[in-house]
Amino acid sequence: MDNYRVIKALGAGTWGVVHQAEQKGTGRIVAVKKIKSERPEEGVNFTAIREIKLLREFKHPNIIELVDVFSTPDMAVCLVYECARTDLEKILNNKQISISLADIKQHFLSLLYAVAACHERYILHRDLKPDNMLYMEDGTMKLADFGLARMYGTPKTRLSPQAITLWYKPPELLLGAYEYSSAADMWSVGCIFAELLLRRPFLQGKNSDISQLDTIFTVFGTPTDVNWPDHKALPLCARGLLWDDVPAIPFDEIFTAAPKDAISLLRSLLTLDPNMRFTAQQALDHPYFVNEPAPTPKEKLTIV
Repeated sequence: MDNYRVIKALGAGTWGVVHQAEQKGTGRIVAVKKIKSERPEEGVNFTAIREIKLLREFKHPNIIELVDVFSTPDMAVCLVYECARTDLEKILNNKQISISLADIKQHFLSLLYAVAACHERYILHRDLKPDNMLYMEDGTMKLADFGLARMYGTPKTRLSPQAITLWYKPPELLLGAYEYSSAADMWSVGCIFAELLLRRPFLQGKNSDISQLDTIFTVFGTPTDVNWPDHKALPLCARGLLWDDVPAIPFDEIFTAAPKDAISLLRSLLTLDPNMRFTAQQALDHPYFVNEPAPTPKEKLTIV
């Protein structure tokens, strides 16, 4: 930390505590995330190594920049990022900030650009949620916190279903899937889009995977051989876990203030069957983004 002067604590990410600091040589304000080793005798935290590797591989205007990396005597690794002004969760919770349909379009467009960039490089973020969407002073959105990110694309790659924050977690992971792809992130993307439209989290389960599945099936209906042909092969279904048959609730009844093109896009993202979900690029190509209103220019977004 010799090259940095700590200013204040900013909070905690998936794997570490984050502080705002000044880079002494340049005066630049940065965010420093200190990741302690779970077992110091085993060396540097592997999660930190993975995040460093992923963020060093590419630069993108909507991905947080990794400015510097250094270690400490207690075997912690410090990752230094550009410092953001706020995040989408804080924006949504600030009732003094008015969010128009054009604003929603800009917020969502930035997210899709970031996710598309990740998926083009076969990177699953696995923790997409509003508080990982950071905003710079000029309104640029930066996707952050790659502590749970993994590479995917190799056939039969096994990934843990214990990823993704509960309210943004897709049904296949909740049912124990070990093999999944970019569609898992796209469910989270759809949940964030729904949250922008409703200005509250869409699918609020009660602290367990089963409760979250109940919440999802109440809205989308019970899985069937028609709406999700492969669901019976997933671990929890294979063990005989069953739900009462319930019909889906039409999105028009939930998103009463949303335009039809937004609802159309949302339906294509939030489908029970991961094979039917839009990719990030398909979402970007949807008419929603060319129809009126045009996205608010990022520098005109109200973020504080």
